Amino acid sequence: MNKSFHITMVLVLAFALSGLFVTFCTQSVENHNIGEEVVNDDEILKEFQTVGLLHNKVMAKVLDDFRNYEGDFENREDYFSFIEESLVNNLSKKDLLREMSSSKIRSLVVEELDRSQVSNKATSDNDQEYKSYLLSTAKELKKQLNPSQMNILLQVEDFIENSPTTEAMIASLEMLNNSPEVQDLDYEDRWVIYTATSIGVESAHYWSTHFENWVDVLLHNKVSNSDYQKRTDIEFLDSANWFSGRRMINADIAGGISGATGGCLGGMILGGPGGCGAGAASGGLIGAAAGSVGNAAKQILEEYNPH
Repeated sequence: MNKSFHITMVLVLAFALSGLFVTFCTQSVENHNIGEEVVNDDEILKEFQTVGLLHNKVMAKVLDDFRNYEGDFENREDYFSFIEESLVNNLSKKDLLREMSSSKIRSLVVEELDRSQVSNKATSDNDQEYKSYLLSTAKELKKQLNPSQMNILLQVEDFIENSPTTEAMIASLEMLNNSPEVQDLDYEDRWVIYTATSIGVESAHYWSTHFENWVDVLLHNKVSNSDYQKRTDIEFLDSANWFSGRRMINADIAGGISGATGGCLGGMILGGPGGCGAGAASGGLIGAAAGSVGNAAKQILEEYNPH
């Protein structure tokens, strides 16, 4: 069984077996049926923007869990066991996932945590590996994504890699939603793109503000002030040689599109309220959250706690 098929089937089965008859944020998606008049596309986009905001709320809760933890982490496995439990606990509390069992949420979290553990050292060789992370995720899902979607995801990665500032990246992602390339897609084909842009925008907002807090909290403030300042006074997107905001946003989007694609397919198999839309939103949230925390912890621990 190849990797692509395995990932897709894990996502599909997790949604199909969970009894995922969720309310997809508002009635607009619930009341839409394929073949009927399409509801206002702006309203659909707002639903996926809500998923991006929920991603940031989950990040904040996981950060609080680290702040409130009084024990020690003996090794990297301890960190990731803690992350897994925190993600499952906090995701399970979200209304969007209220009909999905904790065990199904856990299976998707674990899947994405494993996928997010690509090397993040900023060496030339690993930079090439990093740059292919979002694209490799899309290629794994090539049977579910059409050529137009793939071309748009290439544009998304180009914005991540080449935007000079966080603000410019956010503006490019937001404008992409209304571009002819996206608007010419079939109704449901836009949902994976809306997942990518919405999570990308909110990921950029969140990590540009909070990544220093994650360094402090994961390491229990054990980094000296002078060492910390030397490593964090460069712009967020290209922070010295140890933490890259571009990598963070890339990982968040990769996790989001993986979860959204599998979730959409699972929702279509299941049927019922929301269908593909509900599955795409739910899967996108889980995938982005796990990819986000997993990638951040990987980068931080590789620099400060390599063993």
